[in-house]
Amino acid sequence: MHDVRSSILRIADVLRNSFNDVVITGSYLMNRVFTVKINPENAINEAEVLSSMFRDVAVLIDDTGFLNSLGSLSIAKIRGSLVILVYDVHDIRPFCNLVGLPCLEPWDQESLVRAIKESRDYSESFELPYIVRLGPWLGIDEGINGVGVRRREATFNKNWGEPMRWGPNRLLGSFRKELPEEVRVRTRDNITIIGKGDGVLISGSAWSFIKERIDKISNYSMILSLYINPLPKDSISIKYVIDIGDYLMKEVGVDRLMVDDIDKWYNDLINNAVKRLFFRGPGDPLMLIEWLFSKYRRQGEVPIMVIDPSYMHIISTEGLTPSYDMLPTFFEPRSFDQVVDFVVNPLMSILAFLRAGYGYGRLIAVVNPCSLLNQEDLIREIINTTHDNYLMIIPLINGECNEALNVLSKVSAQYKVVNYDPGNPLSSLQDVLDIVNSRGIIVINISVNSLGKYVFSIVDEYCDNCGDCLRINCPAIQLNRKPVIDTKACIGCGICQLVCSRGAIIRIKVS
Repeated sequence: MHDVRSSILRIADVLRNSFNDVVITGSYLMNRVFTVKINPENAINEAEVLSSMFRDVAVLIDDTGFLNSLGSLSIAKIRGSLVILVYDVHDIRPFCNLVGLPCLEPWDQESLVRAIKESRDYSESFELPYIVRLGPWLGIDEGINGVGVRRREATFNKNWGEPMRWGPNRLLGSFRKELPEEVRVRTRDNITIIGKGDGVLISGSAWSFIKERIDKISNYSMILSLYINPLPKDSISIKYVIDIGDYLMKEVGVDRLMVDDIDKWYNDLINNAVKRLFFRGPGDPLMLIEWLFSKYRRQGEVPIMVIDPSYMHIISTEGLTPSYDMLPTFFEPRSFDQVVDFVVNPLMSILAFLRAGYGYGRLIAVVNPCSLLNQEDLIREIINTTHDNYLMIIPLINGECNEALNVLSKVSAQYKVVNYDPGNPLSSLQDVLDIVNSRGIIVINISVNSLGKYVFSIVDEYCDNCGDCLRINCPAIQLNRKPVIDTKACIGCGICQLVCSRGAIIRIKVS
């Protein structure tokens, strides 16, 4: 199994060695790898303008971000190149067809480099955005190079190829539907055929599965097409397809081979990738916030808790059951992170909450400080409402996006700062508990200076197996006969000591 995070970072490095400009955006997935400061639609707008100035531009995006950007992408006009590289854990291929854009799907490192050069060069030639589909099936090793950056001066001609190329007509015209014939010629020049016999078209995303099982299809001719939209159907004889879904089967009109085996392999691949990306790491500040609002909720309150997608992690649904009650109800979570209700843009959730007039409790929104940048109008609208039945919590870690505080000051937002010192958690206990009954905006300033100076350990005779330390879901805490902290995994955040009401967790200075 490839390390997904490392592969994505290496892909970004390859792009920087191939394009004049690389824009990184997306949703839940890219936020786990990068600090994303621009939303998908705005990223496409920025890329379109860069391309209009004869630049080679790549946009690295995840599948959800790609779907959110389709409107802007479908009307984009370019002069240089514009290549959208989508890290896909679902299946975006039908949408390439929908908006009528060329789509490539590499199957290994060599074909990735080919896809980057093909899409960059011919995006400019055909004046079309190109899409390259990537995913966890594609392992990227260290040392892979790009195709080199074409040095070019930024220029602009508003009448390039047509009057007012970037004027209002592009916004009012129709979406693309038909690809030029020249693109179809390129598809025929990018076919790889291995062996002899009846043709089996193998998708790039299925190649990692097949290359370990080539003996099972040795009597067939294996066909790999770099282009998946349009497919070079008229240039090859295809009897079967091997694919991670039914896209190729529907496009070509033939049956799939090895359906059960490949479906299981791909499901396992995606599940493992999701777990690796969205595991909870030691020191996650949400452990502290979730504990607060699960243990110390006010009597009769049924709040709505929202977290920024950048803080998204895997939450167990054990013990939860569907409910169709009209009125909100309280439940006792098995793990503290089950208090999370929504993973969505927290600023928009606050506005929706205030407009709806929800009266059964507060909205508690955990906001990544990077999400506040360039959002002065939204924040101003929130703080100027007549209702204040919300709590916006902003964890500030190691000064990341510290300029968010300047945004709050710019709109005259009142906020309180709570300092949390991981090296001495109990000294912060009262200030942390005061958050529970707060409204408005709270900034939790988490000092990282103490991290690594201490680890924490459980004193066996004081522990009565209440389970609170386990319910924060810290990966450093495991259950044997009683909970045990793995001091090699512990980073010294101290949240477990804050959570323990028995005084059974002590800190140990690292020698």
